[in-house]
Amino acid sequence: MSKWIWSVLLALLPCVAVAAGQGVITKQERDARIDQAFNALDTDKSGSLSRAEIEQNAPALVDSFDQIDSNHNGVISRKEFKSAILAAAKRQRAFIDNLAKADKDKNGMLSREEAKALPNLSAHFDEIDANHDGQLTLKEISDYVRTHANKASVKKSPAAATPDH
Repeated sequence: MSKWIWSVLLALLPCVAVAAGQGVITKQERDARIDQAFNALDTDKSGSLSRAEIEQNAPALVDSFDQIDSNHNGVISRKEFKSAILAAAKRQRAFIDNLAKADKDKNGMLSREEAKALPNLSAHFDEIDANHDGQLTLKEISDYVRTHANKASVKKSPAAATPDH
């Protein structure tokens, strides 16, 4: 998974965790949040995001600028930004769904055995399990992702793999 997806996932993960427990935000609320984020990054108020604005205000997205700029005109439009955010949100939902499916005892944590359903997560279990209690919490997973988001070797979400059935 590219760095921008990791960055967006990290930014949105708390929102999804809250939404999972309290219902889903409306499309209007979602779009308003995306617009708010875009407007915050669009410091020159040009209606598009330049590479310089991304470098200054969202350095985690710099390496993904060309990917987000889907028409390759040198700027990220509001539409391109929204598409990138929605794609990240879709991956985030899959991430949360896969974690929930793997959590067989529904205690909000993954044991080493439960994590085996998610090979990428299982492969890094000991690194992710910060307190070494044999259980992975959403916080430990998100902390691990945050720590490794800017490392080139991290290309895929630990829970992106489809659980084994």
